Amino acid sequence: MTAKIATIPKPPGSYWSDDQWKAISLTGGDILVAAAAGSGKTAVLVERIIRKLSSADTPLSVDRLLVATFTKAAASEMRQRIREALEKELERDPSSEHLARQLAMLGRASITTLHSFCMEVIQRYYTLIPLDPGFRIASESETALLRQEVLEQLFEEKYADESEGKEDGKRFVALVDWFGGERNDDAVFVLVQKLYDFSRSHSWPEHWLSQAASAFLSPDIDALEKSQWVISILKDTKIALDGVADLLRQGIDIAGSPGGPGPYVVTLEEDLSLVDTLRSAVGSGAWSGLYDIFQNVSFGKLKPCKKDQTDPALQERVKGLRDEAKKMVTELRTQLYGRKAEEFLEELHKAAPVMEELSKLITAFSQRYQQEKMNKGWLDFSDLEHYCLQILRHPDSSPDHIIPSDAAMEYQAQYDEVLLDEYQDTNTVQEDIVRLISRGAPMSGNSNSIGNRFMVGDVKQSIYRFRLAEPGLFLDKYRSYGEDFDGIGLRIDLARNFRSRREVVDAVNLLFRQIMNEGVAEISYDLRAELVYGEGFPENTTHQDYRPELLLIDRNGDNLSFAEDGDITNTTASEVNGEEGDSDEEVVELEAVRLEARAIAARINELTGGGDQPPLMIYDKHEKVMRAVEYKDMVILLRSTLSWAPIFIEELRLEGVPAFGELSQGYFQASEVETMLSLLQIIDNPLQDIPLAAVLRSPLYGLTEEELAEIRLSIGGGSYYEALLAALAIEANKSDAPSAEAAANAVNLAENLKLKLEHFLAQLNTWRNMARDGELSSLIWSIYRETGYLDWVGGLPGGPQRQGNLRALHDRARQYEMTTSSRGLFRFLRYIGRLRENGGDLGAAPAAGEQGDAVKIMTIHKSKGLEFPVVFVAGLSKMFNRQDLNAAFLMHKEMGFGPKFVDGDLRVSYPTLPNLAIRRRAQMELLAEEMRVLYVALTRPKDKLILISSVKDLAKSVEAWSGALEIKEEQLPDYILARGRCYLDWIGPSLIRHPAASELRRFGGLPDTSSPVLSDRASDWGIRYVSARDIVQAGTGAAEAAATNESSMVDAAKLKAMISGGAIVTDSGANGAALELEKQVNDKLGWSYPHSEATSISAKTSVTEMKSVLAQMDEQAADLFEVQELRYEKEIADDEIEFKLHLRRPRFMEQSKLTPTERGTAYHTLMQHLPLNESTDEDIVHITLQRLRELHIMTEEQTAAINANRIADFLRGPIGDLLRRADWIKREMPFSYGLPATNAYPQLVQSEQLDQETVLIQGIVDCLFFVDGKQYLLDYKSDRVHPHMGGISALTETYRFQLELYATAVEDITGVPVEEKWLYFIDSGDAVKL
Repeated sequence: MTAKIATIPKPPGSYWSDDQWKAISLTGGDILVAAAAGSGKTAVLVERIIRKLSSADTPLSVDRLLVATFTKAAASEMRQRIREALEKELERDPSSEHLARQLAMLGRASITTLHSFCMEVIQRYYTLIPLDPGFRIASESETALLRQEVLEQLFEEKYADESEGKEDGKRFVALVDWFGGERNDDAVFVLVQKLYDFSRSHSWPEHWLSQAASAFLSPDIDALEKSQWVISILKDTKIALDGVADLLRQGIDIAGSPGGPGPYVVTLEEDLSLVDTLRSAVGSGAWSGLYDIFQNVSFGKLKPCKKDQTDPALQERVKGLRDEAKKMVTELRTQLYGRKAEEFLEELHKAAPVMEELSKLITAFSQRYQQEKMNKGWLDFSDLEHYCLQILRHPDSSPDHIIPSDAAMEYQAQYDEVLLDEYQDTNTVQEDIVRLISRGAPMSGNSNSIGNRFMVGDVKQSIYRFRLAEPGLFLDKYRSYGEDFDGIGLRIDLARNFRSRREVVDAVNLLFRQIMNEGVAEISYDLRAELVYGEGFPENTTHQDYRPELLLIDRNGDNLSFAEDGDITNTTASEVNGEEGDSDEEVVELEAVRLEARAIAARINELTGGGDQPPLMIYDKHEKVMRAVEYKDMVILLRSTLSWAPIFIEELRLEGVPAFGELSQGYFQASEVETMLSLLQIIDNPLQDIPLAAVLRSPLYGLTEEELAEIRLSIGGGSYYEALLAALAIEANKSDAPSAEAAANAVNLAENLKLKLEHFLAQLNTWRNMARDGELSSLIWSIYRETGYLDWVGGLPGGPQRQGNLRALHDRARQYEMTTSSRGLFRFLRYIGRLRENGGDLGAAPAAGEQGDAVKIMTIHKSKGLEFPVVFVAGLSKMFNRQDLNAAFLMHKEMGFGPKFVDGDLRVSYPTLPNLAIRRRAQMELLAEEMRVLYVALTRPKDKLILISSVKDLAKSVEAWSGALEIKEEQLPDYILARGRCYLDWIGPSLIRHPAASELRRFGGLPDTSSPVLSDRASDWGIRYVSARDIVQAGTGAAEAAATNESSMVDAAKLKAMISGGAIVTDSGANGAALELEKQVNDKLGWSYPHSEATSISAKTSVTEMKSVLAQMDEQAADLFEVQELRYEKEIADDEIEFKLHLRRPRFMEQSKLTPTERGTAYHTLMQHLPLNESTDEDIVHITLQRLRELHIMTEEQTAAINANRIADFLRGPIGDLLRRADWIKREMPFSYGLPATNAYPQLVQSEQLDQETVLIQGIVDCLFFVDGKQYLLDYKSDRVHPHMGGISALTETYRFQLELYATAVEDITGVPVEEKWLYFIDSGDAVKL
């Protein structure tokens, strides 16, 4: 049916732009409004609704509209705006009964979130599912525990099938062996749940799973060439080769320039010809033939250059460009074209049965999980969408042909228009729901009707792909809709930005014209996407500096670290550059955070008029006046606040800048929560030592360590609670007078301690009675009231947050009792315990009263939809989170499963073709998402934008960015954008070409010439750099200057000193008593523990722990491209499994094979009991094993794992000869030995405190024996000996530290020197004398 365009004439003098008015007035079909940041989309949406409700010709009723947003807050704001607009219309026309009726019906109008709409559909048609009408939405913690239970039961049944010889069980075990660990099945549990959640973003989850598995049954190479996997790989290859060609062309231009390495031109042109051949082959040839082409690629050698005719700098630049080009080609050859097509196809066929079993396993879990939820009357958010879709979809529907149900047809008749806000964040399930209730859509049942969808969004702000949002839905319509209704829909672009000053708008356009293109960002930043300044700000008559700023902090060469008090300490260059591993990288990142925070604090003080400059004046749109900027007008945006926000808050407050933010610290880790949970544990069961000691030691009762020890000494054994009762001469099983025995054992407690304990027991008994008879929430509140603990924590630092945590515990206990049938303290504690074990958290409670006049710190995601006068964007050099790209199993909506292939014999894994394709696609999607996140961040400010980033080595970074200077187009090429690993990798190349970056170019030794492509369109920027040491010294100098201010500033200095914890300087005329009192207060508050350094080391440790830094880490299956040598045995460490569901295999499965640790224990047990003075053949070994088995000292599996031949070789060797001549032999001899702390922890800085400390070392000597008056030390090892990892010599060095420490301890303890130290490696049969 042809659309009939209807419009409302634009009123004269209207402040709406032409595009905005089109969005408000046009009807006649589906409309997509691409609303740029700050374009007033919400105001347009509200105005469109009001115009429809108040139309003189065809007024609509508010209940004939469906307005869907993505958050309840947005829906509430929308409803309020519509109410206010209706009230204004009624003021103009008080006699309108229609408007009055609309205002009255507004409360039940469908202005809601999509999830709330789904809930309404389910409540209305629940009998079609069927579903218990008393259903409720389960919490995440409840569903997590239920998932665990369902998975445990399902896996147990599968293992039982395998033990009974069923074929299904065998396929399941093969699946577990492929994806599971050797200790447990945690990895498979994680995989099942991830794939289950991922499949639920599809309208037909089981169909998607089945299709993803069947794709591995590709019949031949021709079919494989047509797959999404190959198409995607070819596309990525083309992008990479285009980048290689650009690099070589840059090299040719530089080599041919004056002073350039001219002889290189010939070789570079040959390289370019080679790359063009590859590009042609990729574009027109068959994928299966590319293996041979890439394997035959070979680059020639560069021609020599005369030194006196060549500029060394230009020569190195050309070499660097060529090396980068060669590296990119090599990566393609090894990663994408390292195997033949036939090999890829064979791997797919081998993996196909495993993928089919995986698909069936997820489907089985889904069905059981859904049934268990239905039995409990539970729904989760995913169920809301799928049950709604099930209701709206006709039973005869199929994935290829969806038919609306009668319920869907009723909604189509009910709503004259469906308005969707934030459409770019819709997923495919939500899209199908909306299409089923809309008219004119292919699945609407009446495709001849006119479309009635009005969709508003901005794909450049689609930043929720991690929540399975699908920006492609928006992009498809954006590309297919036209500028009128002649096509399938109308597209309207709202580009005018009414939020920001011209300086901000120009800065955003300058950056994103260069970096946002369709190849990498999935959308081109063309004239339709650019922001257009929308006026609204007064002229800058006071010459305020509203220029956007970029401040770079150079950390190279300063070797700075930060002590706890913020002072400077020195670190090595390797520490600064992060060369010492993950821990040092964390230190480097910590330094970067502090530097950026201090730089921001300094800039905030300048903007607020703290220096000689006047404060920044901002425009208050509500008051229509210019005013000075305040702290509350500023925000610091971070990609993630997890570890950065607390440090930012600390540093800003030290500099006198109030700040607050949503801290991501764990709820259960809060000390006040831990104390309360410990108290609840002993109320449930006081026979728990650790919780009881924690409560007594806590501020609730305040016992000292000495008092706790005194209680423990009251009896020799038993629980701590029994010791407490004995200390008070009370029998544990009686409440009357103490017995004579108990009285005799009672210790003489101090009266004060006795009163404390009696008070504690009285309260404990009262609370235990309340726990049995009353509500849990009442019990918790009674504890708060009787102990005063809630009020007490309010006086601590962060008091409001702590009180919020305790109130949240009370609220969650009440919620638990209201929402579950499993009531009582024991069940609540069990619920909390399982939640903690599974890695869950209840989330930090919000603290009240923190806002006020303070700088806000928040994530970029949280800032979406908000605006602030001044915006700092920090952490620009923080690397993108690419962790998901390295997973052993990848998944993609279009390309399905992407597993690694696991060779069970060699225990190696390497990427399959789907894994390679999905990883490359996911990487590009990650970059597109991060670019959109950056766009959201840079479009938040109204008046001023400030970018701040620390850089490890600014000179090297500038050199890396300099390649952009050679680009002759405004838009940077795809290869530069595709290799971005942080935001600065895009911002740096974009701004190094800017005229304002001359100082930066000079710093990097580059020609001070900006790019001509930016000169005409360049916005004005403030670009500068500073060294890290200058930042630190500036902060220190500011603090020192506060002490020398004029007398009028004394009070401020005192206040700042009090805030920062420094000394308070009083007036010189204060009397002696006041000075003495002040001294006492300062002494008390400034006291520090004199042995603080000793608290950082363990008082007792083992030799194994001391050498742990030298021990080899457990290994997973090797990646073929990262580790060439094959490893024959591996063990997956518990902490390498990210998911926290610690689920175990059934015990009969766990006993099937000994772990390396268990095998080592078996050998040590044998060596402890083996006769050493008898025969040296294998018979004695077998006899000993038989005896140990009969005595139940060793199991059948342990004895089977022993290599008797190796033990016999040991007896026949040189050590065996010594042992047979020995005067005496001691085996498995434990020892304890006191070692100076400076020797036990040589890596610590030496200090006088540690010189006096002793660390207790405990260990067990495998064998110590005497021969001819000389003492010998022997240690045997069951480690596998791998020649490719250094063999015997490497293992010997690994254990040298242990043997030398053992020898030192034995010599000091026995007073006899150790003549020789021996290691015997059972695996290889080698005896090594140290």
